[in-house]
Amino acid sequence: MDQARVGPRRSLLLGAEHQLRQPLNAVSLLIGELSQGISGRDRDAVIDDLRYALKLSNRWLDSLVELEKAGQGLVVPELADVHLDEVFPRLQEDFAENFEGLGLDFRVVQSKQVVRADPHLLRRILTILLDNAAKFTREGKVLMGCRCVGDMVRIEVWDSGLGMAADEWLRVFDPYFRLENEVRPRERGLGVGLTLARKLAALSGDQLEVASRLGSGSCFSLTLRAVDVSRPRVPVAQQHSGLPPNPLDGADILLLEGDEAALLSNHLELWGASVHLTAASRAALAQGVERQPLLVLADHEAFENCGGWELLANLRRLGEDVPPVILVSADAAAPPDAGVHILQRPVRPARLRALCLFALAPP
Repeated sequence: MDQARVGPRRSLLLGAEHQLRQPLNAVSLLIGELSQGISGRDRDAVIDDLRYALKLSNRWLDSLVELEKAGQGLVVPELADVHLDEVFPRLQEDFAENFEGLGLDFRVVQSKQVVRADPHLLRRILTILLDNAAKFTREGKVLMGCRCVGDMVRIEVWDSGLGMAADEWLRVFDPYFRLENEVRPRERGLGVGLTLARKLAALSGDQLEVASRLGSGSCFSLTLRAVDVSRPRVPVAQQHSGLPPNPLDGADILLLEGDEAALLSNHLELWGASVHLTAASRAALAQGVERQPLLVLADHEAFENCGGWELLANLRRLGEDVPPVILVSADAAAPPDAGVHILQRPVRPARLRALCLFALAPP
């Protein structure tokens, strides 16, 4: 989910303030107990709780840092052909002991599928999903496997936990949203794990979804682009079961040079677009638009300085097709122009992709 759901940018920390104080307050109380001179088993128990409170604080702070980096576009995926028969066995080995200790039957259906992904981000996302399944499954089993859906591979993590009501499906990806039916409160997280997982998936143009039934468990699914190892890799349209193809796949996008051009270009190309970087000048912009790109992306001020508004007006006056335009700005309001959209700074990959899809969608 976009951070807009929790208010201005600074609220990422403010939203976690109460939760972060809990383990720190516990540390203060535990130190107070130690100062009373307790000994023996009581002292050992207090020290154990003290260590756990510090570990929890560090874990929560790490989660906040990860989420902030992902939201600010500081995490850049390095896509590669990832063989699931290398990823799945390692995860099974890493989690087997933990699930066994919880009394849960953990099964992994091995697969020889190859997907296009960042191997480190893929492992991080699946780790979050498996951790989440452990928190909400009192008894029964957790199952991880995958299935092919057209030209896509959908990795699924199933659990026999308490499940969710339909109105909680989308909220579960909101920052700091925590269900009240966790069966292991001591392992309770900050409520940003699934938010982070969805953001990391979006960085590579992938989709993380959930389906659940109250009292019957949940299924989290990550849909990735498949790689056909029997032939040279070609761009694959991102298509999900029941959803239209990804409009960005193969889309010709004109990008005006600027401070953020490299970052914007990287994200767009990861999502399958064909990006043409153009000098920030009046002549270059006019020449670039003549090529009839599907979308124009530019800094708001640079677009103005290059005569962008006059160019759009002239095209309309001549009856020419006018491509949709996305302007990046820190404070500009959306102009009274039907085909122009504003992308607020700081640029967040999830918001960039959503706005591109909206601009390219047929009327």
